[in-house]
Amino acid sequence: MPKLTLGERLEKAAARKARAEQEAARLKLMQRKERTRHLIEVGGLLVKAGIDALPPAALYDRFLHIAAEAKDDPKAVGTWERAGSKHFQQEADTRVVAIARFGTKIDPELTATLRSLGFRYNRFLKQWEGKVDFANAKETVEGMGGSIKLVGEKEHQ
Repeated sequence: MPKLTLGERLEKAAARKARAEQEAARLKLMQRKERTRHLIEVGGLLVKAGIDALPPAALYDRFLHIAAEAKDDPKAVGTWERAGSKHFQQEADTRVVAIARFGTKIDPELTATLRSLGFRYNRFLKQWEGKVDFANAKETVEGMGGSIKLVGEKEHQ
């Protein structure tokens, strides 16, 4: 193998440095996306627990209390986790798969409401689908002029 000139060695070093910088940027982006996903999940838990309307200072106080309790008693976290899992399972058992349809385009406020109920829009079938609490979803959908049906059952007017 012939010896490289100083210029060639500098070019190779610059290329290695550029690749390392690209890799570092890619890893930083992945970490940022992972953190963002985690923050969204935590925010979703606030909504799920129904405490998202509380003042931020009140939430922060309770979070500090929880953090101190978890630090003092690590076994408590396991207890909380088991209890939380039971709540998730109970909630999942009461929800059903439903389809909501609207004759006209709906406003953004209703879109946000449908999403909070558990619906997602299927742009191919032009309908809202999701696993929802049917009674609550029916009241909302029909109150806004739409129709809703359980999957596998005939449509409710």
